[in-house]
Amino acid sequence: MEVHPPHEPIHTWRQFFLHLFTITVGLLIALGLEAAAEAIHHRHLLHQAERDLRKEMVDNHEHLFKDERQLKVATQQFTDNLRLLDALRAHAAVKGELSFHWYWDGMQSSAWDTARDTGALALMPYEDAQGFAVVYGQQDIVNRESEIYTADIYRIGSSLQGGRKLSGLQPAELDTMIANTQQTLSDIQHLGDLCKGLDTIYANAGHL
Repeated sequence: MEVHPPHEPIHTWRQFFLHLFTITVGLLIALGLEAAAEAIHHRHLLHQAERDLRKEMVDNHEHLFKDERQLKVATQQFTDNLRLLDALRAHAAVKGELSFHWYWDGMQSSAWDTARDTGALALMPYEDAQGFAVVYGQQDIVNRESEIYTADIYRIGSSLQGGRKLSGLQPAELDTMIANTQQTLSDIQHLGDLCKGLDTIYANAGHL
């Protein structure tokens, strides 16, 4: 924004005030146009962020549904593993091998990160911003707990690395595998409870 000096010398007070008035009006118009452009930009930024957040929440809810379904499968799998390990520890004849199949998709936060980094969250009504924060906060808790769950699975099978067979494990190693499997089942239950909580939060966030 520039203010140019008059092209001709000012000789009277009337000319001075006319020039001052012209400058003032020009500045007000320029400031008004700048404020209008900024308001339009903020409105576009806000609407885009809200659309992206709602879409990401819908997608994440679908991922969560699949994850919860797979947790039920995993619960049965590791319950069967525990039964087999207990039988081995008791020196009973057993058939079959341990199963370590698992699946976890997890929830994304790209729209949330973008809204935060661009300042779109600050443009939202406080209640809406707080609602999104609750959803993504719980998603983060669930995702972090899922990392514990997947680490548990690899910990259980660590004794079988290098092609070792169940029949070749020492009693102490079987005890460790049993304890780790029990811990995994406990962590799966905890993760499942967190997922149910997130389900409820998604349902309550339907108005966002």
